[in-house]
Amino acid sequence: MCESKSATEFIARDEMNKTRSNKPVFTREDLERLHAPAPADVKAFLDEPYRIAPAKIDEYQEKGYVRLEGIISGAPLEYYRELIGLAVGHRFMDDHRELADKRVYEQSFLQAFNLWPHYPAIAEFVQCFRFADVARRMLAVDGVNLWFDQALYKEPGGRITDYHVDAAFWPVRPAAKTTTIWMALVDVPRERGCMAFATGSHKLSPEAEFVDIFNAQEEIALGENIRDYPWEWAPLNQGDCTFHSGLVYHRAGANETDTMREAMTIAYMTADAVFDWPDSNPEAGRRHGFATSGLTRGDRLESRFAPRLL
Repeated sequence: MCESKSATEFIARDEMNKTRSNKPVFTREDLERLHAPAPADVKAFLDEPYRIAPAKIDEYQEKGYVRLEGIISGAPLEYYRELIGLAVGHRFMDDHRELADKRVYEQSFLQAFNLWPHYPAIAEFVQCFRFADVARRMLAVDGVNLWFDQALYKEPGGRITDYHVDAAFWPVRPAAKTTTIWMALVDVPRERGCMAFATGSHKLSPEAEFVDIFNAQEEIALGENIRDYPWEWAPLNQGDCTFHSGLVYHRAGANETDTMREAMTIAYMTADAVFDWPDSNPEAGRRHGFATSGLTRGDRLESRFAPRLL
């Protein structure tokens, strides 16, 4: 395996190699690695089940989220941390804006959406058995489909991520049968922007409430409906993760450190989910066209870009 390179090496302008046009340089080797199959030992790790105590599944059902230790570790962790960092750097290689010059939403994180269709090496990671099997067990369903992946890298000085409910952005029903894994590719203590969850808030309603974080100009105040819920911060060690329900309210802190917060997420849904959107956000039906093209409301949500994994 090549010497590990952090995502910051490929993103931070003061650490990048640049051409005279001020653009980051990605070598042919870098790009080839994003299209190469994983080493046999890494692939074998992704095919192994992750052992979960029944109490952890109960905790997820009760709280709407759960922390799991060591979902990925060792050589596989270093291998994919480097690859995901390469992909994020490649995605943002032409974006030279300073943090302060970005709109408020973009100051929360670098959001690299759906890496898997563009980088086959990351597709192996995103579609692997190990993570999908945990999602299936958390949702208590027979099978799961991939919804999407996204890397969420919070730059040093990056602002908070406003509270919201994921399922309000998605044309997927039932919302209660969606879940997301949020993996820490580096240590993510509270001061680096870890997640926080309003425990039990996934039971508030089967209908997801739309909170417009995209157009926020300042921190969004908590709604009256969730002010009385206890919030739990979820700092993670490198290789740990959370799984959280599409209906649980959550947020993330600011990155008060001088290093990048590197996180990778994968969203899943039950294999019998249908294409439908929350009443609070009809616009969700017009988004995600990459996965819903040709579908009408009520159709089963399975496509080339929302494939069944288990």
